[in-house]
Amino acid sequence: MEKQLLTLEKLQNRILSLEEERLALSNALDIALKINDIQPDAAAETTVESILSVCYERTGRLIGLKEGGFYLFREEDAVFYQAFASSPAAKERIEHELQLLIDDGTIAWVIQTERPVTVRLSSGEDAFLHALAAPGRTMGAFIGILREPKEEILDISYALLSIYFSQVAGVLQNRELLRMARIENRHLTSTVDVLRETEEKLVSLNRTLEEMVEERTRELEKTNRLLKEEIAERKRKEEALLESEELSASLLNHSPHPILVVNPDTSVKYVNFALEQITGYSLVEVINRKAPYPWWGEEKLSTVSEYYRMVQSGETAKKEYCFRKKNGSPLWVEVSMTSVSGSAGAKYAVANWVDITDRKVAERARENAERLLTETNAKLQDTVGGIVISMAKVVETRDPYTAGHQERVARLAVAIAAEMGLSEEQIQGVGVAAVLHDLGKIDIPAEILSKPSRLKEKEYSLIQDHCVAGYEILKNVDFPWPVAQAVLQHHERMDGSGYPNSLSGDDILLEARILAVSDVVEAMSSHRPYRPSLGLEQGLAEVAMYRGSRFDERVVDACMAIFARGESPWTE
Repeated sequence: MEKQLLTLEKLQNRILSLEEERLALSNALDIALKINDIQPDAAAETTVESILSVCYERTGRLIGLKEGGFYLFREEDAVFYQAFASSPAAKERIEHELQLLIDDGTIAWVIQTERPVTVRLSSGEDAFLHALAAPGRTMGAFIGILREPKEEILDISYALLSIYFSQVAGVLQNRELLRMARIENRHLTSTVDVLRETEEKLVSLNRTLEEMVEERTRELEKTNRLLKEEIAERKRKEEALLESEELSASLLNHSPHPILVVNPDTSVKYVNFALEQITGYSLVEVINRKAPYPWWGEEKLSTVSEYYRMVQSGETAKKEYCFRKKNGSPLWVEVSMTSVSGSAGAKYAVANWVDITDRKVAERARENAERLLTETNAKLQDTVGGIVISMAKVVETRDPYTAGHQERVARLAVAIAAEMGLSEEQIQGVGVAAVLHDLGKIDIPAEILSKPSRLKEKEYSLIQDHCVAGYEILKNVDFPWPVAQAVLQHHERMDGSGYPNSLSGDDILLEARILAVSDVVEAMSSHRPYRPSLGLEQGLAEVAMYRGSRFDERVVDACMAIFARGESPWTE
C-alpha cells in the first residue's frame, strides 16, 4: 500500500510538471500566433518606442523579465543608442551593463551569430540577450534582466523569441522603408513580399510546435536517465584528478628539463633534480636563493631587473640565455617563464629550461659554413668571369678587325636587357652570352675573317657555321644561364629567315633576340675589312626597318629608347 502511495505521488508530481510545461507552451503558442499582428502600414504610423514596448511586454510574458531595454544601431556614427527602457532605473542599470558587455565582446558575438544567449551580469543576475537582425542588416540588440534563473527558460521559448525578434527587426526595417517609400513613392512591393514570407514561416512554425513539445518530453525523460550516469561520471573524474595530481608531481621530479618555481621576490621556491644534473649546483645551493643566481655569472648581473619584471608581470615570456655551469663551461638554455596570479597579484612564476647548447653550437657552425660558401661563390664567379673574358680575347686575336666587337655587343645587350626590366640574373646571363657569341669563329681560317673583299658563297657558308661551332664549345659548360643556346640562335630571325635552324617567333630565346639586335647595330656602326663604318644611324635604321619581322619589337623599342635619350652604352 505504501509503495502504491509513493507511485501515486510521483505520478501527481509528474502531472503537475507536465501541466506547468503545457501552460508555458500554451503561452508561447499564444505569443507565436500574435507575432505577425504588427502590420507594416500600422508600424509606419506607430512610434519605434511603442513597437519595442509591445515586444518587451511579450518577451517578458514568455521568459519572465524584471526589466530590460532595446538598443538600435545608428549607421551615421556607428553607435548603439537606447530606443526603449522599461523604466528610468532600468535605463541606468542597463547602460552600465551594456558597456561591460561591449568590452568583453558579448554584444559583438550576439550580433554576429544572431543567436539568443543568457549571461551573468556584474550584479549577479541573469540576463537574456538577442540581436534585432533583419535579413542583411543588424538593427540593434535587446538586453533583458530575468526574474528567474536562466535554467527555467524552455528551449521553445528561445526558438520563438529568435523568430519574434527577427520579425520585430523586420518590422522596424519595414517601417523605415515605408517612411522612405512615402517620400520617394517606391519600395512598397518588397515590404509585401517580406510579410508574405513571414506568414509562411509562421504557418510552418505552427505545424512544428506540437512536434517540439513531444521532443521536449522525450528529452526530459532522457535527462532523468542521464542524472545517475552524471553522478557516476563525477566520481570517476574526482578519482582521475587525484591520480593526475600525483602524476604531475612525479613528472616534475623526473622531467629531463630543469623546472624552477620562483616567488615574486625572485627567491627559488622549488627546483627539480634535472637542474642539479645540468648545472652542477645542488638543491641546497639553489632553494630560497634570490637573484642573481650562481649560474648567471658576473656578466649576467645586468639581467636582474629584467628577471624581476618577468616574474612579476603576470605574462608568459620566452628568452634564450647563456648561463655558466658550476665547472665554468657555457650552458645555453631557452627559458619559458609563466606567471601564476592570485587575487593580490603574482603568486609565483614557473620557469622551464630547455638545454639548447648543442643547437647553438650547430648554428654557429652553420653560420661559419654559410659565410665560407658565400666567399667561395664570389671567388668562383670572379674566376668564371675571367675565363669568359679570356675566351673572348682568343677570338679577337684571330680577327683583329673585329677587336672589341664582342665587348661592345655585350655592353649594348646588357643595356637593352636592363631597359626591358629583366632580372639581374637574366641581365648577367645576357652579358656572358654576348661576350662569347662569336666564340665559334675560332674554327674559321683567319684569312677569311680578315678578307678585305666580298666573301664567296662557300666562304660565307663557313662564316655561318660559327654559331654551331660556338654551341659545340659551350654546350658542356654548366652555366647558370642558357649561354650555349643563345650563342647558337643569335643569327636566327623572328620571321624564320635566319640561320642555322631557321627558328621563328617564341622558339627563339629572348637572350638570342637581344643579341641579334645588338650584333646588327654594333656591326653596322663599326669598321669591317670589306667596308668602312656605316654609322650608328644606319644601324638603328636597319633594326627599325625590320621591327616585328626579323627583330623582336620589344627589343628594338628598348634599343631605340636608349639611344634616343643619348645614353650610348659605348661611351665611357
